Order: sequence, then C-alpha cells, then structure tokens
Amino acid sequence: MHNYIINPAISFYCGFPLTINHVITAIHNSNDILESLPFSLYRSIDYKTTSSLIGCTFCENIVQTTNGMAIVNPIEKGHPDIIPCTAAGSTEIQLRNYPIGLEIKCTIGSIPKNTLIEKASSRIHELSNITWQAHHQEVTQLLGITFDYITTATGNKPVITAAFYSNQLCKDDWGAISGTSGRNTKVCGMKASGKQKMGAGWFAILDDDPVYFEKYSQIFKFT
Repeated sequence: MHNYIINPAISFYCGFPLTINHVITAIHNSNDILESLPFSLYRSIDYKTTSSLIGCTFCENIVQTTNGMAIVNPIEKGHPDIIPCTAAGSTEIQLRNYPIGLEIKCTIGSIPKNTLIEKASSRIHELSNITWQAHHQEVTQLLGITFDYITTATGNKPVITAAFYSNQLCKDDWGAISGTSGRNTKVCGMKASGKQKMGAGWFAILDDDPVYFEKYSQIFKFT
C-alpha cells in the first residue's frame, strides 16, 4: 500500500456524504486494481486512454465508499461523473448536466517539448505543468487526480499520485472550447486561475518519494 501526505482541511460539497477518508480509500482500492492489470496493457494504450481508465476506476471506487448514497452518472457524457443516488430516476436530459455531484478528471501532466521518456515510465522528475480539461466551461466543482508510473515486480504500473479539489471554479477559469466542428470531442483547458484554486485544495500527495510533494508544491506554489 502506498503512503500519502494528507491535508485534512478539505470538505466536499457534492450532494452526498463524502470525506477525505472515503477518497483515500478509493485511491488505495484504485491503485490495487491498476497494479493487477498487465504491464503490456499500459505499454500499448496511450496516456489519454490510461487517464480515462484511471478516472473510471476511481469513480467506481468513490461510489463504493458511499454505501449506496451515490452512483456513477449513467450517461456516457453526463455531468457530473458522480451524482447522488436520488438522481437515479432522472431523465437523460437532466443527467447530461445534473445540478449537483462530483466531477472527476485525471491527468498525467505535461513535460517539456522534445523531452524523451520511455512509454509507461515515471515522469515526475521531468514534470513541468499540471492541468485538467473539461467538456464545457460550466464545471464549477472538480476533484482532479494525477498519476505517474511506479516500478513493480511485474513492470511499471500507474499509481494515483495526488488529489486536488475545488468547488470555487467558474466559467472564467476555463479556456475556449476546441473541437467544436466535426466529430471531435469538445474540450476546454483549465486556466492559471483555475489551477491556483485546485492547488489551494490539495489533500493527498504520494509520500513514497519526497520528489512528489516537492514537484507538486513547485507547480502549484503551495508549501
């Protein structure tokens, strides 16, 4: 089991009971599942697909900690990702933008251009930035997680390395929407103002190696 530095001064406002202990349990359970999958999978799929896999696994484990008080949004592109169980009877239109719940986003972060790192290898030492993307600019509450690859007996496997939360995001914290034409997925990147709010809400950082806290505190400018 991996160790995490915990910031206990975070509360979640998502329409169902959720504590930091719930989220940490979900992180540990997700890490166990990710480690059980073969290294060949992570070597084959791209980082975007890996991020989606981790995000979905994490959502399912968050729901399991709530003892039936929350469900994963049953609509593929519904928002938020996790919603109160009372939303189960809602229409598809309502579930596409439900008024309360918890949005989850996962990222591996960015490294400088032309930096060469072998696929599915640790990136923490080269990490230069962290940001999250959303499908629209109306995301006001976000639990953002990051991941890196850790060496195991069966190859490098992804591990959730940090978790951040803010319920203070606004439309101005998101950039312009791209992919608005054709069949491309619509996405918008988080601006520096949103990143600052997320950094202020850090509550779990991997403590297996001090480089993780050092790197994240440098990027998000917290101590």
